[in-house]
Amino acid sequence: MVKCDREFEILLKDFLRTEGKNFSSKEEAIEVFERLYDLIEEGYDIDAPLGDIVDSIDEGEISTVDKLSALRELHEENKDALERAIRLGEDIMYSDDDEDTEQMILADVLAGYYREAGMYNEAEKLYKFMLAASPSDFSEVTDELTKVYVHLNSESLMQNHIECFDYEKSEVTLLLLSIFGINREKFDEAHYYMTKLKKLNTYTGNIFKGGFKNVSDYIIGAPKNEKGANKEKTFEIHYAATIAKEYLLNRYHYEILERLYESEMERRQYLIVEGRFNISKEMMKKDPIFIGMERQLNKFINVELYNKEIIEEYTEKELKKLDGIGATVIQKLKNNGVKLKED
Repeated sequence: MVKCDREFEILLKDFLRTEGKNFSSKEEAIEVFERLYDLIEEGYDIDAPLGDIVDSIDEGEISTVDKLSALRELHEENKDALERAIRLGEDIMYSDDDEDTEQMILADVLAGYYREAGMYNEAEKLYKFMLAASPSDFSEVTDELTKVYVHLNSESLMQNHIECFDYEKSEVTLLLLSIFGINREKFDEAHYYMTKLKKLNTYTGNIFKGGFKNVSDYIIGAPKNEKGANKEKTFEIHYAATIAKEYLLNRYHYEILERLYESEMERRQYLIVEGRFNISKEMMKKDPIFIGMERQLNKFINVELYNKEIIEEYTEKELKKLDGIGATVIQKLKNNGVKLKED
């Protein structure tokens, strides 16, 4: 309960004088102030820099609900610098004003609370807002966004997201995409991304060296300076593990990821998954191997025969076992230059 004493009245008057213009009404400003005033005993200082206020709320001994509520109110009244950066096409992180940077930190802390609370749509909006205000923070914010999309479990959102950057050069993204495939029980896609991760970073196996019982120690600890190791690569895979720790500390996810890491993906299946992601029906219409079979493209798509490279991984006998692919279709493919594997 807020104390209606002299100290409260003085502080409220000062708050309305300095911050009142940022609210739509006096009543709204008083309501926000009352919530913040309740945090004084937890170390909150109304005259403190924004960063100190955020720390006081984040580290205070109050409920997570109250923390989230206070941070949300604080963000609503301290986001003008971010909005200005977006409007002017600037980057907030290059601002000379410390409070501008602190507004970004506040947004980041709040987004983290949204994510931890399972408020993934709110977290997504805020991370996108941060990206627009600070493009130089692209990598870190993008990593958090990828994790949000894993939780949202939406293929379309994830696909649109990874099309915005070169995800194949990000250990974090590839590991999270492998986890995304596991969550959706598309294990060939999980294997596909794990294969890409292994190719990108030869130290991926560091995650699995000690088995499940030691993965927590690996995540908490610092990357080991192995003799002759590439420090940057060992750091990147360790960082990826810390971002994905909630899954790596789950035995189900860990054991599947370990199995995928230890096994080689068959070339045919790798090409199929790649075709699934990258080849459209419109692209297939222009492919010379499908000349004369334009009306039958759906048959090829249904059995995931997206291009010549995939089809040539099959023998004639194997193709005939696929729905809609009979002797006539196979002969047309041969006439168009396809060379099948020998039986």
